[in-house]
Amino acid sequence: MKISFGDVSLARGIEFGETPMDFKVFGQHATQIISTIRGDEVKAIDRGNLTTRIEFRVRKKHKNAEAAQDYMVRHAAELRDLQTDLTIVGEPSHTIYYLKNAVMSSVESSSNTNTSEHFYKILGGAIADALEDVPENS
Repeated sequence: MKISFGDVSLARGIEFGETPMDFKVFGQHATQIISTIRGDEVKAIDRGNLTTRIEFRVRKKHKNAEAAQDYMVRHAAELRDLQTDLTIVGEPSHTIYYLKNAVMSSVESSSNTNTSEHFYKILGGAIADALEDVPENS
C-alpha cells in the first residue's frame, strides 16, 4: 500500500520496504441525543456529519543515524499546515482511495540507528474511490 498526503509521501510501498503497519480506519457520525421529560427512552439522531480517522505506522531506512534524525525534523515541518486529500493506493491492485479534506491530527516519530518510525493520525471526511464523486464539503 502506498499513502501520500498531497505531495508528501508517507508510505512509498512494497518496492521501498515502506508498507503501513497497524493500519486502522475509524468512522464516526456526529450524533445528537434527544431526551424528553418523562420519556421512556432517548432518541439518537444522525446529524449526517462523518469524520474518518486513519492511523498507521511506517518504518523508513536511512544511510545513517544522523540522516534518520534529519528526516524526522524535516518531515514534521513539511506536514505542518497541510489540508488536502490523503491518497491510498492498494498494492498490487492499484485501487485508489481518497480521504477527502484531510488534516494531519498528529505525527509521532522516533529513530533507532539508521531507521526512523512514524505514527500518523489523520482526520478527514468521507473515503471515496477514484470512481466516486464525493461532495467537497463531506
